[in-house]
Amino acid sequence: MNKLFLTGAVILSTALGVSTFALADKAPHGDRSERHAVSCSDRNAREIGKLAELEAKLKPTAAQTAAWTAYEDTLTAQAAAAEKSCLDRVAARKAAGDDKKRPTIIERQAMMEQGLETKLSNLKATKPVLTKLYASLSVEQKQVMDKEGMRHGRKGHGDWKHKAGYKHHGDKPAAPEAPVEQ
Repeated sequence: MNKLFLTGAVILSTALGVSTFALADKAPHGDRSERHAVSCSDRNAREIGKLAELEAKLKPTAAQTAAWTAYEDTLTAQAAAAEKSCLDRVAARKAAGDDKKRPTIIERQAMMEQGLETKLSNLKATKPVLTKLYASLSVEQKQVMDKEGMRHGRKGHGDWKHKAGYKHHGDKPAAPEAPVEQ
């Protein structure tokens, strides 16, 4: 069943990716609302893909299926609600004629505040189902969840600064090493 689900998730992700490229080609560079609408849908697709990947790595047993499903359903519903909210904001800005201009600092802070309130609400709603799922996991599965589960819900940053060879454009070059005397 997991292989079937994973295959379906890959097919869905591929289809969404193709449709995203098609929409991106149709949206002129200056059409902010179209780009944002595509971004809303892309974010939802990524969250669903991350869940499928986490499930494939955890390999829930038959006894863990109910707890996994409750966790998955909660996160999927939250991702769908976030997509709808995002699309509603895009439509409202377009209807108001504000889709061509950048939001003001006040508008951006109000959006950030709303986003943080939603994130906190989602964390509180997820906590009971996550606690139940985590309690049902084996030691090995808990290690996977501790490592991989933290990536879920982040905005794609993960642990990018800690990867070998990563250089951020704002990073200062390392001081040259002093020659070693022999």
